[in-house]
Amino acid sequence: MLRLIHAEIYKLFKTRIFIVLCIVAIVIGMIIVGTSKIMSSEDVIRSSLQGMSKQQQDQMINQLKQDSSNNSNNSVFKGGNLGFHNISKDLFHPKVREIFHNSFGSGIIEILIAILVANLIAKEYTTGTIKNILAYGKKREHYYIAKLIATSIGFTILLGIMVAVGTLGSTLFFTWGVPFNGAELLGIIKTFALAILIGIATTSFIMLISTLLKSSALTIAIGVVVFSNVAALLGILYGSFDWFDKIYRCTLSYNWAVGTSINAGSSDIFRAVVVSIITIFITGILGILVLKRQDIK
Repeated sequence: MLRLIHAEIYKLFKTRIFIVLCIVAIVIGMIIVGTSKIMSSEDVIRSSLQGMSKQQQDQMINQLKQDSSNNSNNSVFKGGNLGFHNISKDLFHPKVREIFHNSFGSGIIEILIAILVANLIAKEYTTGTIKNILAYGKKREHYYIAKLIATSIGFTILLGIMVAVGTLGSTLFFTWGVPFNGAELLGIIKTFALAILIGIATTSFIMLISTLLKSSALTIAIGVVVFSNVAALLGILYGSFDWFDKIYRCTLSYNWAVGTSINAGSSDIFRAVVVSIITIFITGILGILVLKRQDIK
């Protein structure tokens, strides 16, 4: 089992697509820094409002400041939002601690996971690699667990690169916002650890899809559709019906957005942990059962 895990991790680091995704994660981190800098520039925003009078520009700027402050103080989850959002108390003076939480985004890392899973798992069906591995007498449940561990490590590295580049790069332009002490460091660790747990649950879910479909293209397509388009559409409905809200709070997309939010409370974190653990357990068991019943050719 340990040798199989070691072999899968070795394959992860030797896979070209993983190296490409690491570069993509760096680029995303740089985009976070650049976007934060551009959006914090009043001159840039005014230049985009050149068709308005000075008074209208002032009104628009003040409205943007007010909206930014309201979102920062009140919003833990805003349905329908995908990508990265510049949520800060002061739109023109964001703090690095705010950018840290914003850098987790929504619907972005899930797409990277889908691509990674498609190339590490689904692709092995088409190339026949999985057949060769199992032919050596490796138990299918051990193979599946090893794949989950290796893919989860890959996801963690991608997330770490993306968040680190976005956060550390922002320190070149902005301040942390509060004295950086042990409590702040613990908060960073807790948020990142929670994101890893939710990400592993997402990885396990996409692995189940990949094992069922045995197709790289379909795995990526469904991963993108489920965690981007469908998540956005369902998120728009959040707040409309009580019964729907209760169901939606149990989804990975909701808990990713809420768990990594700067305004996340203890109940939000607890829910995210419970939902993630249950998802990992259920999808992991189902994935193993599917793999054990498949006729690998």
